This record gives sequence, C-alpha cells and structure tokens, in this order.
Amino acid sequence: MHLVTFERREERGIRDAAERGDDRLLGELATLGLDLGQSGSGGGRRVGALLPPGPHAGNVVDLNRALAVLHALEDVGAPEAQADSLLPTNPHAFLRQLTRALPAAQRALEFVAEASERYDAPDLVRAGVILPRRSVRLAAPVPRPGKILAVARNYAAHVAEAGGTAPPEPVLFLKAPSSVIGPEDEIVLPRHSQAVDYEGELAVVIGRVSRHLTEESALEAVAGYTVANDVSARDYQNVRGQHFIGKSCDTFAPLGPSLVTPDEIPDPHDLAIRTFLSGELVQSARTKEMIFPIARILAFASKLMTLEPGDVLLTGTPAGVGMARKPPRYLQDGDVVDVEIERIGRLRSFVTTERN
Repeated sequence: MHLVTFERREERGIRDAAERGDDRLLGELATLGLDLGQSGSGGGRRVGALLPPGPHAGNVVDLNRALAVLHALEDVGAPEAQADSLLPTNPHAFLRQLTRALPAAQRALEFVAEASERYDAPDLVRAGVILPRRSVRLAAPVPRPGKILAVARNYAAHVAEAGGTAPPEPVLFLKAPSSVIGPEDEIVLPRHSQAVDYEGELAVVIGRVSRHLTEESALEAVAGYTVANDVSARDYQNVRGQHFIGKSCDTFAPLGPSLVTPDEIPDPHDLAIRTFLSGELVQSARTKEMIFPIARILAFASKLMTLEPGDVLLTGTPAGVGMARKPPRYLQDGDVVDVEIERIGRLRSFVTTERN
C-alpha cells in the first residue's frame, strides 16, 4: 500500500454538499447513518492511500472516511467512532497504532477499489472518500519525525569520490525534525551558505518501539519505505565542522511522496535509486551497493537508543553528489531536484533562495 499524508487544497465533500443544498448526496449518505456536519471536511492533515490501477488510479483515498462508509454499509453502530478507534486520521497516531491501523487501512482501500468498479456503489467521489489528486496537497508521510537518523558513507563509490575509506561500523548522525518538507515543496537555500548539496536516499520509517534488535528481526520493526533527499550545507558541514546544523537547516529533509508498506518491497536492497538535477541524471545506483544493510544499521542503532514509531532512518547516498563534481555543482535558485526510487516513487523539490 502507498500511504500518504494529505491536506485538502480546498474544502470539499459533504460539507460543501450541505452548503450547496445538494439533497441527493446528503440523502444518500444520511441513510448510512453518518455525521453529515463533519464528514469530508478538511480537518488538517489526514492519512490516505493512493488508489491502485483502475478507474480512479492515482487519486487519494481518505482511509478513515472510507472505513466509516464501509461500517455504515455493514450497519455497524456509530460507524465514524468505530473508524476513529481503528484507523486514526493523524499520521503519527496511525504509526503508533500500526498493528491494528494497517489492517483497517487495507480493508478500507480494498473496499474503495472494489466499489469503484461497481455501478450500484455509493458515489465515493461525491462522498469525499475518493479525492482527485489535484484537490489535495501531499505532505511528508511523516511530517514531524521524533528523530531522523542518517548514515554517513554507506555506498563505496560515494566514499571513494569523497576521498575517504569505508568505516568499520555504521556512522550515524542526526538531522533536526524541523527540516522536513513534503513532495513538491521548496528547498530554501540559506543566504549564509554558498554550497548546498543534494543527496538522494532511501528512507526507512519505524513502525514499533524497538530496542536491542537483532539483524535477523530488525526489518520487522519497519513500517515502510519512502524517498528522501539529505540536503546538506557543505560549507558548514565540512569546512566549518558544523555537521548537525549543516544537515538541519530549514527545508533540508524532503520526504515522500508516499510511505510504501514492506509487503510491496520484497527486497529493499534491490531497488534502483536515481537523482536528477534540473533534468540531468546525477546519481544512479542500486540499494544493494550499501556497505551496511538496513537490518544491520537498525540493530546497531537500537543497541544504544530506543527507536520509536515515526522515527526515520536515511540509509546513505550513492556517488554523484554536487561537491564531488569538477567543478562542484551546488544547488541554485530555480533548480528542480527529483529523487526516484524503484517501486516507491519520485520525490520532486523546487529550489529557491531565502528571501528575507
């Protein structure tokens, strides 16, 4: 499943129907016993999923709303309350309750996919369950992680281009959660840095509280995978030795577009990863080229710290970063950065300069 965090670009669904006096839609849904005064309104960021191939492929399903409609059709008492208890709308609450929220989300998505093929199903678009892609704005799948762990020098070719040697164990550092932005958001170049670089990476999202993981069991703690760009101010990171702040400037952690559940990623170490800078291919590798596989990194980190639902691990970048080019090619106002990972999707970011 491709899970997304979304916001409505404008208020739609049932609340709009009430304002328009759309008696047909209101009457149809009133028979389901749903709260027409609140259902389908904006309500901030919500958990959704991208519809698989079919009549509405690529559109977004409001999963909580879909489950409420399904419960109503099944004559479950208090369908919206039941949906709220099983499938939180908030992405962080969803990850904290993953063991029961994920099956509920899968059931809701299957219901929508099946109903969209039937001529006699409720109008799920008008009900605010299926949202046209143009009507929503995708946020980062984890908008504000508890912590962002990242791995330095985890691809041999990147180690070589930087003039270093492969480390004997994973080298971890932190990025500030406040640096996270979503797909198609802007990377803002700080006016005090002249050397901002891109780093396309596979990101891992933690799905359960974990400590002292073994390498054999570590992947069981994973909620899913997404695409990341570990943006870095090289003049602060390398020249001035300010590694944390050079990695943690505002907007320096684009994530998205979706969180892909492990059942759709048979082997996270057999994925193509590519980065394009304003249309030019600048990074191309496969995740099997990692020096330290994901399970080893998670086991290593969990020896000394607790990993929590919603924590994000950036697994390292392959060769081709801007600082290694001759001459160096750092991000500039007007650039577009695309990081693409097989089976997961493409994360696009627009580059602009700090304006004030």
